[in-house]
Amino acid sequence: MTLTVTSIAPLIAACLLAFILGFAAHRASICTVRGVAELMHARTGHMMWSIAKSALFVMALAITVFLLTPAAAQGISGWQLTSWAVFGGFLFGVGAAINGACAYAIMTRMVDGEGAQFVGVIGFALGVVVFVLLFDMKWVPRPAPAPAQIKSLLPFGVAIGCALIAYALYEIARLWRSSPEGTTLMQRILAPQYRLSTAALLMGLASAVILLLYGSPGYTTTFQQSIEGVRGSRAFPAIERVALLLAVLAGMAASTLQRRSFRLDARPRVRWLRNLGGGALMGLGTALAPGGNDALVLYGIPTVSPHALPAICAMLIGIVLGLIVMKALFGFEMRVACRNDIYIGDTAAEAEHRKP
Repeated sequence: MTLTVTSIAPLIAACLLAFILGFAAHRASICTVRGVAELMHARTGHMMWSIAKSALFVMALAITVFLLTPAAAQGISGWQLTSWAVFGGFLFGVGAAINGACAYAIMTRMVDGEGAQFVGVIGFALGVVVFVLLFDMKWVPRPAPAPAQIKSLLPFGVAIGCALIAYALYEIARLWRSSPEGTTLMQRILAPQYRLSTAALLMGLASAVILLLYGSPGYTTTFQQSIEGVRGSRAFPAIERVALLLAVLAGMAASTLQRRSFRLDARPRVRWLRNLGGGALMGLGTALAPGGNDALVLYGIPTVSPHALPAICAMLIGIVLGLIVMKALFGFEMRVACRNDIYIGDTAAEAEHRKP
């Protein structure tokens, strides 16, 4: 697509929002695998609740816009609910647990200098290649588009939209009031660790605007299509989608550089083979579903895509099973601590980081 003066302005705005999304995800250490581990071991759900809230915030803004301009909802599409889509979500979950990081966490930890997550990205690319080979042999189908069902909510949109917007405004006020007295806006922006609720609000509202401007990009699917484009099995994704993915990564990189949390860990380890295998399952699952947890949570569920909720449920089951298998076979047990709406630490990941 050729960029013009009229198309470059919304793209710049969307990239700025994607930058904020990446910055917030990095500052709060958002990760679905960590969220499941927190539920399993700490018996608290701070991380998972923040992920759910981000989806609610996307839906709040989207429904409001669709109520005001119903024609805008016509361009929103989803994906068919099939057994392959559910299986893809399950594979992604197992792979994320084995890798120790979901779609966002694999990017945030990679920009922090973790070589293991760079290997995970390589594995993701290999998983996409495996999908293409299986598709060429007619063993698996490509996901088929289907109408998003958010339009079916519009008759109840006023009630739903008002409730969600009221909650979003309440969250904004609550987060602002609960900040330390005398803290400036810049100090809040550059806080070394964001509250999970703050990240959920920023990620949700940013994703909602990007959704309204460009539809459902899905950063995992953008990377998947880029790999397929290199291989020649399908066209490269639109330049806007690539720009948005790069903007998310730029936001994460800016966060790690400003916070000075970059620590290069490039010494190869045998356990990196787990990252390679886990990443491969994530890539294959993304292609089958389609989309990783980023696309399902921030776009699929808010637009009520037929495949989204069953796929994310299968993904969560896959993460649980993957964490159980990792403990049984490798003695790896992820213990996540969150207090006062803030991610405190991942003791298992820190221990793994120190292992040879």
